Amino acid sequence: MEQQNLTFSQRHAQKFNGALIEMISMSLFAYGIVCSNGSDGKIALAFFGSLALCAPISGGHINPAVTLAMWLTRQISTGTCLLYWIAQLIGAFGGAFFCYMILGQINSPMVTDLNFHWIIADFSGEALGSFSFILMILIQCNPRTTFSDKPIASITLIALSLHLSRCYTFHSGGCLNPGMAVALELFQVLKTNEVERLNSMWVFIAGPFAGSIFAVIFFKLIFQPAFNRYYKKA
Repeated sequence: MEQQNLTFSQRHAQKFNGALIEMISMSLFAYGIVCSNGSDGKIALAFFGSLALCAPISGGHINPAVTLAMWLTRQISTGTCLLYWIAQLIGAFGGAFFCYMILGQINSPMVTDLNFHWIIADFSGEALGSFSFILMILIQCNPRTTFSDKPIASITLIALSLHLSRCYTFHSGGCLNPGMAVALELFQVLKTNEVERLNSMWVFIAGPFAGSIFAVIFFKLIFQPAFNRYYKKA
């Protein structure tokens, strides 16, 4: 959460440092995703490393959908939200560029079947996976609901949650990250001229953002009140 007792210059320096580390972490995560060749375990490890790097400075969003959840719960300002989104997109594009320059390849998520029922299934999978993933983040970021106040334990739980949440997205590939999807898909289109990949890109944007909104609603209206009542009685 942003500190309100800082001076004007300190707050802006904090925002800039947070955005910078978000950009770097997003770039490293993008590189790790491409290197993983679709392995859920390797993606979770890449996320764990990126999260451990930036969590102490920016809060460890590494995902525009997570940033949206933090904004909706008033943990960051509108300006910080927009700044992080820009930094995350730049970082993802940077990671994609390095993958192509160093590895000579780039892999992006894609809905392979454009039939209506598969589009709905893939959108639902991205939304449900993001809901599960972001709900765990909200739980761990709230001192009243966290399962552990140890940073390494929280990072491990969140990385494990990403790994498990991808089970909902077996057909779409489990991106759960609008910034990563946009950057990787656009870079691959620019490289290969496969313009048809853009036909389904909205699934990887709308799905995670929808999951983020529902995670915030569920956490605020259902989970947190129930959690507080349970421990009040215990």
